[in-house]
Amino acid sequence: MYFVYNSLLSILTVFLLPYYYFKSKKSGEKLNLRERFAFYDQNLDLLFPAPQVIWIQAASAGETLAAQKLTAEIREKHPEARIIFSTMTASGKNLAKKKIKGADLIIYLPFDLNWVVKKSVKIFQPDLFIMIETELWPNLIRALDKQGAQIMLASGRISDDSFGQYKYLGSLLEDMLERVDIFSMQHQEAAEKIKDLGAAEDHVCINGNLKYDIDLNLPTKEEYFQKRKLFQIKDQTKVLVAGSTHQGEEEMIIDLYQQLKPDFEKLKVLLAPRYVERREDLLDLCREKGTAAVLYSELKRNEIQLAEDTDVIIIDTMGELAQLYFYADLVFIGGSLIDRGGHNVIEAAARAKVVLFGQSMYNFKEERDFLLENEVAFEIENADDFFEKTYQLLANDQYRKQRAEKAAELIDQNRGSVRKQLQLVDVLLEQGEDYNGG
Repeated sequence: MYFVYNSLLSILTVFLLPYYYFKSKKSGEKLNLRERFAFYDQNLDLLFPAPQVIWIQAASAGETLAAQKLTAEIREKHPEARIIFSTMTASGKNLAKKKIKGADLIIYLPFDLNWVVKKSVKIFQPDLFIMIETELWPNLIRALDKQGAQIMLASGRISDDSFGQYKYLGSLLEDMLERVDIFSMQHQEAAEKIKDLGAAEDHVCINGNLKYDIDLNLPTKEEYFQKRKLFQIKDQTKVLVAGSTHQGEEEMIIDLYQQLKPDFEKLKVLLAPRYVERREDLLDLCREKGTAAVLYSELKRNEIQLAEDTDVIIIDTMGELAQLYFYADLVFIGGSLIDRGGHNVIEAAARAKVVLFGQSMYNFKEERDFLLENEVAFEIENADDFFEKTYQLLANDQYRKQRAEKAAELIDQNRGSVRKQLQLVDVLLEQGEDYNGG
């Protein structure tokens, strides 16, 4: 089965390289092919080999934020260890450079080609490999296991799409799951899914969602009022933040703004696309709809000042969305009005905000159900429903603020996943020492 997998993956890689090349040219992001093929520019002789190496893998920006506190705690508890932090996307790596202070090395995850991952594992020789949420790579996991590394899935979850796709791997999946030492899943449904896929029951446990343990990083009083001044937020201003939006949703949000504007004269919309390289497309969209808009990056650099008649600000920077939720009266989570499965709702709720989202939230089902059951989030059925719910929530300050405070309390009550994951990290590191000690 590995032969078939490697043959197909090699062919697929050859065909995908031109696609990624032109995509990187269009977005302006570096492809970093050398690093993805395990050719590292850094002087690794200064870091490796090391007495203890911990490798943490987070696919993209969302998983990177989820891993932020866990990585910091591992750094504090194991100051002598070398910590590698890897991601798959440019957005994830850029965010990691800003947020993951405890890592000795931040890299792209190597392509899961057999010779590539063998080379990477030989260089780093990790004692522990931690995958955040869902990161099952057959060749990498086999290479790590053969090298003697302990392997852990932390804050694990399996989306409905992934569940069906993994089943196609057959015996390859079975072999891969046997090599993972601990599956620390977010909740009961995720635990049942991983067991249905073939994970041994005594290797599966439930330790909550790392995203509940996010650091809020409250702005200072000075920062808070500076940002309000930048956005021209006055006492009567209402602010709607639309986070991680996709094409097909922004049109609805601009239409919503135009519907609300007559009754909420000082309404501001902070529109944060999932992919910041779409900034120009969004500016064009606003022009087509007769709505004035500016780029947040230009405001920050003082290249322009916000005009009185400009209410839409396109957030075209990475890693700031969660902090911008502090300035919202209401938050909409993107990827949910189209078939994308939604995005992280916890970041907004933890910052005491009522959340709106569409019906496509299958990647965050537990979080969605949790917030809906406690009436601190609201599901949107269509454009009319979007308008009605947004209008009602913006108009009723007392009710909205009461729900927002409850949202923050609920998230606070569900913290603790980082502590539980750390206990497993210690157990696995001790087991690794015993194994290597013979």
